[in-house]
Amino acid sequence: MKLNFMLIFLLISILSYSQINSTFEKVQIKFGNENIAESQTNENHFEIKKLNGTETIKFIYNSKKIVNIIEVENTQPINTHRFHELAKELNPNFKVTSSGNTKNLNFYYDSKNKFLNIKVYKTNKKSELNKIIFISDLKVISEIIPNIINWN
Repeated sequence: MKLNFMLIFLLISILSYSQINSTFEKVQIKFGNENIAESQTNENHFEIKKLNGTETIKFIYNSKKIVNIIEVENTQPINTHRFHELAKELNPNFKVTSSGNTKNLNFYYDSKNKFLNIKVYKTNKKSELNKIIFISDLKVISEIIPNIINWN
C-alpha cells in the first residue's frame, strides 16, 4: 500500500512539473503572482516573470488560459546544461523527431506531441544562446514554419 502511494505521488509530481500546456493557476503556484510585465489581447494573455538576476520567463496563454508558448531569455549566454534543465522542467515530454536551422535559430520539432523548441542565438556564429522558446500551439508553429507537418 505504501509503495502504491509513493508511485502515485511520484507520477503526480512528474506530471505537474511540466509548464507547457499548464493552466494559468498552475503557473502562478509554481512561479508566483508577481510580474515584470503583463498584457492581454482578445486572444492571448502574457506575463513576464524574473527567474534569477539575468533570466526572465515569458508565459503566453491562449483564450482558455492555457500556456502555449514559453520564452526564456537571458542577458548572459545560456549553456547546454541550463538549456537541458529548462527543457526538462518546462517541456519534459518533448522528443525530437526532426530539426532545422537558419542563420541564428535552431528548430527542434516533436511530431508526436506537436511541440516546437527554438534556440535563438545572438549572432550567426551560434556561440551565444540567449533565448529559448517552447511552443505547443500548432497554429503558431505552422506560421513560423509553414511546411512543418512534412518534417520527418
